[in-house]
Amino acid sequence: MWNPTISRRGFLYATGAACCSALLPVSAAADPAQQAKKYKKLDCHLHINHKGRTIEDTIKHMDNTGTDKAFILPLETGEGGVTLRTETVLHAFHQYPERLIPFCQTDIRQPDVIERIRAYHLLGCRGIGEQKEHLPLNDKRVEAVIAECDELNWPITIHFQDDKKGFNQGIEQYLEPYLKKYQRVRIIGHAQSFWSHISADVPSPDKTLYPRGPVKPGGLLDHLLSNYPNLYADMSAGSGFNALSRDEEFTAGFLERHPKQMLFGSDCPCSDGRGGEFNGVCYSTRLQEFLVRMVKDEATLQDIFYNNAERALNGNA
Repeated sequence: MWNPTISRRGFLYATGAACCSALLPVSAAADPAQQAKKYKKLDCHLHINHKGRTIEDTIKHMDNTGTDKAFILPLETGEGGVTLRTETVLHAFHQYPERLIPFCQTDIRQPDVIERIRAYHLLGCRGIGEQKEHLPLNDKRVEAVIAECDELNWPITIHFQDDKKGFNQGIEQYLEPYLKKYQRVRIIGHAQSFWSHISADVPSPDKTLYPRGPVKPGGLLDHLLSNYPNLYADMSAGSGFNALSRDEEFTAGFLERHPKQMLFGSDCPCSDGRGGEFNGVCYSTRLQEFLVRMVKDEATLQDIFYNNAERALNGNA
């Protein structure tokens, strides 16, 4: 099990070695929205039918946010409030094969889950996600799906949410053993309890899933990302943005320490890439502008915006 005692790397960071040559806020005079346009982008986390968004609307969302490609993640059980069938994702892929990368998801509590995954593999799916059922992370059915991804050389996007009504609970105890045991699968961490562990000080999930304020160095994410190249961090949604924006000084060092494992993603529910039907907020453009402001090195930005997701997809850790 992970020991939260601060590592030598974390100690050096905490005592002043976080002078980031490649990752610093850029000039306030620069326009982040304009700067973001020059980078190729692969959104690692997008659904089709947020708020009734159609396939065509989703493509328009990508166009309006300057997104070249996206992992399209189904949610077959609807336990997270959205239901999206893998068959719908495959249909969208066949309509837009140069833009959409299909993942699959099916109820892992059903006895034929492995057969279904193998069938989806033959039909062109490239990974599993979003893995989101009301099961603890150490459930044998969760492990069976991770093991199948390892066999298929696939990524899997897992929603970590540790409250009583959450999903894949037990990240602190059970994620590291999977990373050790299954080293071909790329586990893409997502959601509240994944990002809460950016800090060594993690409040009870019953108190809040969106902790704010300064980050305490020595968190679980620094430990896991430093030791397991098969772990990637999905920066999407409110959970990713909250974690990265709560302490920008810490975030600059965090991105510098793990530049090859950070994945740009949106999980954006807005209708048009401009905040439509979502109070004027677009998760994609908000994160783009934040990253351009925080990350000075252009090669690092291109990795975060596109190249890292390609590595996660194809198995080059």
